[in-house]
Amino acid sequence: MPYHGVVSSEVAQPTITLIVSRRLFLAKQMIKKLLAIIMLVMVASLSIAGCTSSTNSSQTSSSASQTASTTAHTTTSAAASATPAPPHLKVLFFYETNCPYCQALEPHVTKLQKTYAAKAPVQSIENYASPLASQYKVSSVPTLILLNNGHEVGRWVDVTNTTQISAKINSLLRAG
Repeated sequence: MPYHGVVSSEVAQPTITLIVSRRLFLAKQMIKKLLAIIMLVMVASLSIAGCTSSTNSSQTSSSASQTASTTAHTTTSAAASATPAPPHLKVLFFYETNCPYCQALEPHVTKLQKTYAAKAPVQSIENYASPLASQYKVSSVPTLILLNNGHEVGRWVDVTNTTQISAKINSLLRAG
């Protein structure tokens, strides 16, 4: 049948569906970008307001007392031999609850927690819920940060397992 300026419904329907699905896709992309901007503004406002230092000092003191009671290491000093020393290694695990990569890494982090419970405790931190994320400049999840005496000695971003961090922990434990 020749074309006389009338579009059949068979041709119009897929075209309309394609236009609508493209608009939905663009709307979803715009919402994702807006949410990312909102999250960045929230993190920036926390760091500007000075929440990082006040909250972090209280978290550090509570985590130090908590880990001091769970560790099995003791110092060689006669006076301190009765109380266990806190571990010098610590792992920070930054994640988001709805991140599929974080969820896939979680069993590996749990295994890491069980393996190094007394030697290198793992602290799980929901990324944008903590001022530690801005302190350590975490911009992507999942992120694992290894601390030695409070100083960053390793960072793994978007990892799929914990073999590299385990090797680093083992080398630092051997070094003393």
